[in-house]
Amino acid sequence: MRTVASNLRQAVGSWGFLLSLAGAALIPLLSSVQGILAGFRSAELLSPGFHSDLIMGALSSEAMAMALPILAALPYTASFIDDVKSGFIKEYLPRTTVPRYIAGKAVGCAVSGGLALALGIFIAYGFAALMFLPMETYPKAGETVPNYFGNLMETALMFFASGAFWSLTGMTFAALTDSKYMAYASPFVLFYLLIILYERYFDKLFVLYPREWLNPSSRWVFGKIGVAVLLIEFSLLMALAFAYAAKRRLERI
Repeated sequence: MRTVASNLRQAVGSWGFLLSLAGAALIPLLSSVQGILAGFRSAELLSPGFHSDLIMGALSSEAMAMALPILAALPYTASFIDDVKSGFIKEYLPRTTVPRYIAGKAVGCAVSGGLALALGIFIAYGFAALMFLPMETYPKAGETVPNYFGNLMETALMFFASGAFWSLTGMTFAALTDSKYMAYASPFVLFYLLIILYERYFDKLFVLYPREWLNPSSRWVFGKIGVAVLLIEFSLLMALAFAYAAKRRLERI
């Protein structure tokens, strides 16, 4: 447990995590510049939920799609290969066991990658709410009000699961190839490889289409929760793959 907690502190306190957090907060806001300007220029009160629609639309933008796998990889994906190549692993392993060390790395990687995206979304949403909520009209009497908070929480959970999966992908490929470059490149490459495979060859496999993981269509029975559950399952499988690759790599030390 101490190994896991130590890795979590190291991951969340890293510059990579802070950079990823800042990117996850800024990209939705920068993608919404036109909407933000239109909101400030409006001579009338804005429609109810304008702030929510602004951010939710930005999260499925092309800019967010391009940045997401990179942002998820920044906090901790290279930590295992850094430990191996620096020689730190030789000094650290006598204090713990190999399974505990591997579990700590996997948990730290998954949580930091997911948390950076989820917290970034909360920050962007908070800024949008502060700017535009006072400018929005109140819903009319008897009008059904969407559950904005519930939608935000589901979106954050979905992006947390997505960040966990892509960060573990980077760590796994880095362990397999013994390359720090692959820690950052492999999530991005796999992201767009899945897009190409879906759009050109397998258009029925929408569950493997990364753009669906940003903005799920009506084909998902449980919507964003369904996407989150699928990505958590993928993350567990990727964690097992990392454990195998890491154990094989440590046997050669």
